[in-house]
Amino acid sequence: MHFKTSLCAIAVGVALTLSGCNSSDNETNVNEPLKAAEFQNTIDRAGVPVALRDLHGGHLRYIPMFDNGSWHGHTLDTIGGEITLGGMALLTEEYVSFMAARFDRLALTVDGEPMPLTLTKAYSQPGALIQTYMGENGIEAELEMRFVTDRTSLVKTTIKNPNKQEIQGEWDGELMQDYRADDGELYENEDSTVRSVEEAYPTYSREIVVTDRGVEVSFGAVRNSWSLLTSGDSKFEVTRSIQPEASTISDDKKSFVQSASLGTDEAITLYTAYTHVQNMQEQASEFANLDKVMADPQGYMYESAMRWETYLKKGLTNNAASKEHEFVAVKAMETLHANWRGAAGAIDHDTVTPSVTAPYFSGNMTWPWDTWKQAYAMAHFNPDVAMENIRTVFQYQVQSDDPVRPWDEGYLLDVVTYNLPAERWEGMPAAFKEVFPQATDGLNWNERNTKPSLAAWAVWEVYTALKDEHHRHEEAKLWLEEMYPKLVAFHDWWLRARDTNKNGIPEYGAAKDPIHTVFEDDLHDGSWGVDASLDDMKFQYKDAASGDDWIKETGIEKYNDLLASGDYTAMSIPAKVAAGWESGRDNAGVFGFIDDIEDLQGLSEQPTQEDAEVIDQMGRYAHNANGFDNAYNIVMGAEGSVVTYRDSSVENMDKLAQAKKDWEVKFNENTDDANKLSGYSLMQESVDQASYWYSDNLYLSQIAEVLGKTEEAAGFAEKAADTKEYINRCMFDETTGFYYDIEVVPGGLGNQCAGPMLVKRGMGPEGWSPLFNNAATQENADKVVKNMLDTSKFNSPKIPLGTASMDNPAYGPDIYWRGRVWLDQFYFGVRGMDNYGYGDEARQMVDKLFNNAQGLTETTPIQENYNPETGAVQGANNFSWSAAHLYMLYNGFVGK
Repeated sequence: MHFKTSLCAIAVGVALTLSGCNSSDNETNVNEPLKAAEFQNTIDRAGVPVALRDLHGGHLRYIPMFDNGSWHGHTLDTIGGEITLGGMALLTEEYVSFMAARFDRLALTVDGEPMPLTLTKAYSQPGALIQTYMGENGIEAELEMRFVTDRTSLVKTTIKNPNKQEIQGEWDGELMQDYRADDGELYENEDSTVRSVEEAYPTYSREIVVTDRGVEVSFGAVRNSWSLLTSGDSKFEVTRSIQPEASTISDDKKSFVQSASLGTDEAITLYTAYTHVQNMQEQASEFANLDKVMADPQGYMYESAMRWETYLKKGLTNNAASKEHEFVAVKAMETLHANWRGAAGAIDHDTVTPSVTAPYFSGNMTWPWDTWKQAYAMAHFNPDVAMENIRTVFQYQVQSDDPVRPWDEGYLLDVVTYNLPAERWEGMPAAFKEVFPQATDGLNWNERNTKPSLAAWAVWEVYTALKDEHHRHEEAKLWLEEMYPKLVAFHDWWLRARDTNKNGIPEYGAAKDPIHTVFEDDLHDGSWGVDASLDDMKFQYKDAASGDDWIKETGIEKYNDLLASGDYTAMSIPAKVAAGWESGRDNAGVFGFIDDIEDLQGLSEQPTQEDAEVIDQMGRYAHNANGFDNAYNIVMGAEGSVVTYRDSSVENMDKLAQAKKDWEVKFNENTDDANKLSGYSLMQESVDQASYWYSDNLYLSQIAEVLGKTEEAAGFAEKAADTKEYINRCMFDETTGFYYDIEVVPGGLGNQCAGPMLVKRGMGPEGWSPLFNNAATQENADKVVKNMLDTSKFNSPKIPLGTASMDNPAYGPDIYWRGRVWLDQFYFGVRGMDNYGYGDEARQMVDKLFNNAQGLTETTPIQENYNPETGAVQGANNFSWSAAHLYMLYNGFVGK
């Protein structure tokens, strides 16, 4: 729906209001403050970049506003003098960078004299950037920016001219010259000259040209797989509501000046549209859209404002929440909308990415694990994007005739994004290849693994929100009808491809993939040796004889034999990495990840004995478990620290080798009906996956019931009941009062469990997943909560519920998934506590989070994870699933 200009005018200012226009189309006056105006600067968006890649900690140094699925964003200005925004950020297929700083500055000349303007206010609010200016002789100006389509932002500039002076306007701007800056320090070449954009990307060929309505920037083709991807047909268009009277382009076509008379009216209003498109196809559709936008800019601005009023009305329904909780909820909603991308490239749907400001998470990169959480939260205030995000994940669900992996019918890929890998591109229609001839250069697409079984959980939440909150009853049922067969196919894939012992409890694992597996190309080029056989598992290792050189090897039997012998000093197993990714907890200790003496090599500063003991977790574990002497020889070599064990005797090293076996991960090769390899499973049943599996069956049963599939509903309910019984019988340790993964051993145990529990790898958040999924018994839950509240385990000083207990052998407060607090696991924990009668204690933990997470209730962006001992921010900023779970905490949890 599009609102006509005659409906209303948006007045820009501190108390932004909607004012009726009294036209024949609308006789109603609207004069109510926008709800959005109550939430200024939830995220600090001020900053003027100095380089194309202006970074802090690997992320954009400043936080642009993106919205409405946009592929470009703006920061607030900090300088003044002219009317302009701060920085212009572009998403180039899969990466984000700054195109320009203070691009399209509007300087005023009043009665023939230059009129510098003082920037008096610059702030953001949900859906808008607003700046106000003060000049002389009563001259004032206001700028308001909103996103009106998924490719176009619109700026409204109003100039107050009470003395009706003659005002001339001059716009100018230049493209970014310098390639990179880290914390404001420009990146230099070897000869100490500052590296230019042209040096970094010689084919970028950026040029500014004049158009009838403004200027256009064109970009040459760059196919840098890890930093910048452009088609050669991408454009950035500036479209003005007033036609420039004179234009000048610099000789190098990197800067421009345009001017026009703005008149003598008491109130002058200008509109400027900024449009970013990736290719010719987008140009054709969006440039036609521009005519509609510029014919009715006020209506589009109004519609954009009302869009956010609807989000806030639908999303802010917890009247018992505190102001701080509400502030964080709005910040979370803004974060999720900033990471919303319009359909583009190989993705046919709108989607939500992890972080627009982290180059490795931007573009339209989409993960299932993130999607389930994002959609669960957005269902309450933007169900349409929630559905589209889920559809993106299912767009490339593997079918039986899949050109790449037909053995994986029902499988969901780990990452889909703008560009396809070559083998998928080859299977696309000719029309797609014509539009995207270069679509194989992106390398972020990943088919090596999938993600845990939370799909039905997210789909059901969207259904209930559509039905009960948005009153879209018919559409809610259609949504279930659309998704049910896809969910069932994914469910069936788990049983077929990841259930090693066929007991109905799937494991995590890795796909049959060229990175994990010997394919024909490997046999032809001999890269994995003459002993390699088709479908062998790949691995590499080091031993005492090879030193720092990796030895390539293939075959699961050889791998298991090597583990049994212990004759290796280091091991690299691609399938193990993928299995960690498949869990969503990449390097968790429960999957055998633990730091060792290799992590002490090459340090720039010489570690002390105490430092070495902390870093070498395996040595410390072996000392505590087997009496291994882990004292060190430490010297500094030409390439940094060189650390060895003092006692290298066979007797002592055997103790280390024995300890390593506690952290070894074995695999099983899964096969299809034709006995051909279809993938790998860890020889380990994970309690978190089993708990998600319980919920998956339960939600599928509920969906089937709604759709009238009574027999199927009963079948899923029976599987859920069996899974719950198994979790409590086989995965709970009475001695420590916690749930654990279990090792799968041949033949299983006499009690019909797959194997013994992996208590030796310590406690992690997988242990409270049965509580989150309501799969625990009350008696077991009581004991788990006791561990969660223990200040020597999970109730850490600043933020509780980290990704490893503080007494876990592999714990470190700065380690990705072995100590840091991730807000999904935090939410699963407190929600699980609440499920079993510990709501007061859970809310005390939430209070610790809000009080101690750095910047959470201030203008600092929401972070990927946090340090449990200090509360310091870590990982990517503006992180979607953190935002999603913070919104979940607000929505029906806090204030109860």
